[in-house]
Amino acid sequence: MKRAGPYLTLAAAAVLGGGLLVTNTLTGLNRDANTAGTATAPASPGASTVVNFPQDADYVTEIATDSRPITLSLTVTGVKAVGYACDGASVENWMRGAAEAGRMVLKGNNSQLEGTLVGDALKGTLTLGERTYDFLAPPVQPPAGLYLAQTANGRDSWIVGPDGSVTGVRRAPDGSTSPAPDLAPNARKVDGDDDDF
Repeated sequence: MKRAGPYLTLAAAAVLGGGLLVTNTLTGLNRDANTAGTATAPASPGASTVVNFPQDADYVTEIATDSRPITLSLTVTGVKAVGYACDGASVENWMRGAAEAGRMVLKGNNSQLEGTLVGDALKGTLTLGERTYDFLAPPVQPPAGLYLAQTANGRDSWIVGPDGSVTGVRRAPDGSTSPAPDLAPNARKVDGDDDDF
């Protein structure tokens, strides 16, 4: 039997190799066409995950002013929040509003608060009358928070700080204000959905 010459062998190898190359190229093109449009788009550079408030949370901070410092307490229950700012002498402001998707907007008598969760703390601005203050309020654990008691002498309100300090104001039935007495044993904790003030 006669063997094929070397030229014939090389030609056969060239034809086979060319066929494989064409097949691989076409397969790759088909694969690219089939997967076009199915790739996941990269996340936009500024995208961030929304952080929700805990179901129940309290935040307390002190704000420096030109006169007496103002103590601020914020309490959240579900998607509602209550804020109370006082100087422990005569200034006090109650606010209420929504706390959703990591953002809080509260309004009261001649006062407003806007805050956003940054980490686990609440950062924002408090407006009392014509003045606006920046604040950063960390979360606190009980017994810290906001307390209230209705008495014959009026309404007593207290903010208990994380160090156990107490700041409060009494509002008499005639609307006048004065420093609150010591935290009363019957004082109740204020929740974010309260409206008893």
